[in-house]
Amino acid sequence: MPKLNSNTARAVVDAMLAAAAERNLRFTAAVVDSGGELLCFGRMDGASPLTARMAVNKAYTSAKWTQDTKALKKRLFDHALGAEIRDMAWFGDSRFTPIWGGVVLRGDDGAIVGAIGGSGGTPDQDEELAQIGATHFANS
Repeated sequence: MPKLNSNTARAVVDAMLAAAAERNLRFTAAVVDSGGELLCFGRMDGASPLTARMAVNKAYTSAKWTQDTKALKKRLFDHALGAEIRDMAWFGDSRFTPIWGGVVLRGDDGAIVGAIGGSGGTPDQDEELAQIGATHFANS
């Protein structure tokens, strides 16, 4: 069973940053524990300061809401009613970031052990790199 600790978190961040470098992105990656607290963080040279906040908050959001941010965004905002009545303040959490690129990490028993956040590319690229990190964790 994969264990989320500082060593595996560092390996996940490194895998994400290596994949980002192959794509010529300036990227930031973060791993949090199941409570949304930061375990590991990496920001490439030249990555925007905003990506630092976004990566950590995407991971936090996935951990706290117990689902990937892509699914969460679709569930809460991608329909007519939600788009009309919800804005970020509605949720009462300034760190809530339902933007693609936050992925839940699960142990072999299905329990959430943490989450990953990535920022620095398009939503599709952020999601792809977060999934690379999740795959790396699952295979650790």
